Amino acid sequence: MKAIFNLSMVALWGLLATGLEAQTAWSGRVVSGGAGVPGAEVTVRLGGQSWTTVTDDEGGFSLNGLPAGPLRAEVRLFGFQPLAREVKEEERAGKAELALTLRPYRAAMRPGSGQAAQVQNGQAAENGETVETQVARALAQVPSAPPAAESGESSEAFLVQGSMSRGLQEPERPMMMDFGMRPGGMGEGGIGGMGGGGGAPGFGGAAGGFGGGGGGGGRGGPGGPGGPGGGGMRGPGGPGGPGQFGGRPGMGGPPDMASMSPEDREKFRKEFEARMRQRNTEGFGNRSRRTRDQIRGMANLSLRNGLFDASPYALNGRSVEKPSYAQERFGVSLGGPLSLGKLFKPNQSFFFINYMGQRGSNVYNGYALMPTEAMRAGDFNNLGTKSTTIYDPLSGAPFAGNVIPGARINSVSRGLLGYIPLPTEGTGTLQNYRYTTTVPQKTDTLSLRLNRTLTKKDRLAYDMSWQRRVSENVQLYGWRDSSDGSGMNYNLNWSHTFAPRLIHNVHARFNRNYNQTLPYFGFGADVAGMLGILGTSRDPANYGPPNLNFTNYGDLTDGGRSRRVVNTFNFGDGWSVVRKQHTLTAGFEFNRTQQNTLADANARGTLFWGGLATSGMDAAGLPLARTGNDLADFLLGYPQQSSIRYGAPDSYLRQSQYGAFVQDEWRARPNLTLNLGLRYDDWEPFQEKYGRLSNYDLAPGFAQAAIVTAGQTGPYGGVAPQGMVRPDRNNFSPRVAMSWKPRPKKKTIVRVGYGLFYDGSVFSRIPARLISQPPFATSSTFNTTASAPLLITSPFVGPADTTIKNTYAVNPEYHAPYAQTWNVSVQQDVKGFVFEFGYLGTKGTRLVIQRMPNQAPPGSPATAEDRRPIPYAVGFTFDSPEGNSIFHAGQLRVVRRMRRGVAWSALYTFSKSIDNASSIGGTGNTVVQNDKDIRAERGLSGFDRRHQLNFNGSLSSPFGPQGIWMKERNKLTAVLKDWSLNGNINMNSGGPLTARVLGAVADAGTGATGSARADATGLGVTSGSGYFNTLAFSIPPGNRFGNAGRNTIPGPGMFSLSASFGRSWQIGENSRRRLEGRVETENTLNHVNITGYGTVVNAANYGLATSAGQMRSLQLVLRMRF
Repeated sequence: MKAIFNLSMVALWGLLATGLEAQTAWSGRVVSGGAGVPGAEVTVRLGGQSWTTVTDDEGGFSLNGLPAGPLRAEVRLFGFQPLAREVKEEERAGKAELALTLRPYRAAMRPGSGQAAQVQNGQAAENGETVETQVARALAQVPSAPPAAESGESSEAFLVQGSMSRGLQEPERPMMMDFGMRPGGMGEGGIGGMGGGGGAPGFGGAAGGFGGGGGGGGRGGPGGPGGPGGGGMRGPGGPGGPGQFGGRPGMGGPPDMASMSPEDREKFRKEFEARMRQRNTEGFGNRSRRTRDQIRGMANLSLRNGLFDASPYALNGRSVEKPSYAQERFGVSLGGPLSLGKLFKPNQSFFFINYMGQRGSNVYNGYALMPTEAMRAGDFNNLGTKSTTIYDPLSGAPFAGNVIPGARINSVSRGLLGYIPLPTEGTGTLQNYRYTTTVPQKTDTLSLRLNRTLTKKDRLAYDMSWQRRVSENVQLYGWRDSSDGSGMNYNLNWSHTFAPRLIHNVHARFNRNYNQTLPYFGFGADVAGMLGILGTSRDPANYGPPNLNFTNYGDLTDGGRSRRVVNTFNFGDGWSVVRKQHTLTAGFEFNRTQQNTLADANARGTLFWGGLATSGMDAAGLPLARTGNDLADFLLGYPQQSSIRYGAPDSYLRQSQYGAFVQDEWRARPNLTLNLGLRYDDWEPFQEKYGRLSNYDLAPGFAQAAIVTAGQTGPYGGVAPQGMVRPDRNNFSPRVAMSWKPRPKKKTIVRVGYGLFYDGSVFSRIPARLISQPPFATSSTFNTTASAPLLITSPFVGPADTTIKNTYAVNPEYHAPYAQTWNVSVQQDVKGFVFEFGYLGTKGTRLVIQRMPNQAPPGSPATAEDRRPIPYAVGFTFDSPEGNSIFHAGQLRVVRRMRRGVAWSALYTFSKSIDNASSIGGTGNTVVQNDKDIRAERGLSGFDRRHQLNFNGSLSSPFGPQGIWMKERNKLTAVLKDWSLNGNINMNSGGPLTARVLGAVADAGTGATGSARADATGLGVTSGSGYFNTLAFSIPPGNRFGNAGRNTIPGPGMFSLSASFGRSWQIGENSRRRLEGRVETENTLNHVNITGYGTVVNAANYGLATSAGQMRSLQLVLRMRF
């Protein structure tokens, strides 16, 4: 870390002066407001590679052939705010599900306020409406907010408002979003501001939520890259948002007025307003008053080609072929006054229209281990360092010569082998298969906005957006699933001024999204039927082979048929009133969601192969070390676990949400501002239109179980609610904040705050898993047993005495998780520098736990199914809000204000987070290892980063009239002026990892793959010469669970430097035309960042690097304003 730090300092000084990868499948679900979201684009980035897919009609997605290690998942959907978060390797274990929460745009967070306008602008910018916001600010004739109370410290009041209580106007805050607002978090930042117009930097984002820094700047649209986030109450502003449709981030510069003293802030405000008035008249090339009301526009083009990017880092030592790909993003925007005779009078109506298009392809680069020709023939003598002895499950003795006779290879397995590709990277025993291709994508988005002043007191705004998208989902084995969709969004906002200090705002919104996915095998050959596999769906849309999941080899998977239409209705009403030293706001909001779905989640079934059948057993029925192989089990036709779910594919889910808030921003004294508020939320449970929901009715202590449907009376819990969970209507969120300047003439500011935030997004995971369950559908999960082994010909039938086959249950007393958060900070200005010291704390309560109550006690995996506490039920997952967390962080922020063309800011964070929750805010799905000992799950949070350092720097050309040298106008000055260089350095100490075991040595009684942990040997984890000490962990004995804690392996740290370099050119002395060009790079130094280690003790890649971060990439951005 010291060497990396020195390297970063050298790089910073220069800036200011001038296949060992383990392949896995990963699936998840995208939700919004309690509902699965179809048609969302999910992009996973790792090691310079990216994989993209589109969610099905249940909001589900699946990506295969991903290297091991932590991922960055990004979700985008027309009409919704984008979302990004880090995904730990443990969260990807087995078929872990990830529920990402999208947040729809709100027409006004604070009705009628300037802040609402700022948020609206930020939202518009996310849809590429950056020019519209510039036009609106330049041309709007009616003020959007009541006058502030007369106070010399009004800006101080905004700091409290922006950083703490502004969240009152927001509905639920996903728990990860709250953590993201704190150091070490992986969730969203605060609300971003609008993107930059033309050459001007973007407006800073609104200050972040309590305890967090300001959000990233809005997405750069046709106007320019997003600006830096606002400083706010906590920390510096985030980096600028990316360019429209995925452009690189603008480099975050110094923070906004939150970092300045009141005197400097007032001076800056006046200068900023003067500059903005000039940009509003000259920003599009207008330099005369007579052309002010003309139409303004902008065209933009973004180009990226794999030819200019660095090759991916070769972890396995083999040369990596750089994939060939290209991406183009382009758009045109027009905006200005609308004048059509008496219908639209001048200066009363304004319009904005924007088109954005995307063409090109993304790279799919999948790695895996594939069986060689010899292994396919049954020869297991060349397995490398992980060589094992293969036992005959019929005789209990090893196969002669460690070779399975050809006559013993199952005919169904032989048929499925034809769908498994041969190695492409030689015959090695690690990562010998690679599939590289490009995935075409096409997107068109059209947006229209009309603003009209009806009277002196009434204003009306109408937004309409439409999108079309076409893409493909590529599987590891080369299969392509087609996907297409469309979306539309309509928004109407009316604002009425009753008095100069009293404004009323009403908005209504309708959003519709449609998406359809057709799998590669759909309506094709009935593979399962032809091979003789019983128990799969007979619907032609679900034809194909079953999914095959292996411990060591690449998985055979394909998507499922899906079609979904989601309609969302939203209505909100709010008031804002200023009375003396108080600014009061209040409002309410109503949301109604309709989800109409046609899909089968797992209609072809999934078979897991772990090597249990071909393992040798001791007297206690426990597997012997270095025996058995998952491919050998497959050849003989003995799966270790099976799961399936299909039937009743159509569903019609409905949900209502209600929210209300009230707050008072009180300027008690010129140097003291208080912000008090209260928010209420009610998330009604989802209901199926025809009552087709089912749940477990469990006796105390999970001693007995029965299945109940909506409205049915169960033997243990009484009448089941229509939504299977009882409404939680006690969600009151108090919030309070204070900003205090102890000495009016000194530049010291103290800020303190406390808030409580509920997370209603967890309710979204419930309905989709309850609709496809018996008695309305076929669903089951079975483990093999010695008395009734699973067979590949009939893996989904199960024992006859297993009468309850539902695989999912939820606690009917399901309450929304919440987080309490508190902070204190001290800010001091010292001669052009700003120093801030702060502390932040967060306590999470009622976090979601994934349990397995019908888990067999430790023992022989061959008899686990027979030892379940409820013998007539399968192993089922039980969702219950029982988790908790605690987070503490200290921050130091230093900002150097712009001087002589140089500005920079640095933020260091020391933090620690601990939890026992398998899912924070419903975003993970790892099952508790031991259902009888949930306390053993307590450990470091997956997003814990002990040390973090972020540095942003900006260097402007010192030449020209605005510089410090060569201020005279000449040809040389014309060449040297207006250049800018921006840079960003990110460093962190890495997140923790968990030592695990898989396959035959993992506890099979859970019914869940990936939750079994290793044993701790007592040796130091960080000793030795490797990435970590592999001798610190071992395979646990079969008669107990592993005793290693969660997240006890220090993960790899990270260092990255990114930069952008460019300028703008005026075309014509008095012309409105201006051309801007910029070259952007990520990981400019091409530094190798290892992002994941192999932590499965019994896997071939244990202790080795499994993934690396993205290498250097380059992009050219051009914009023309006219």
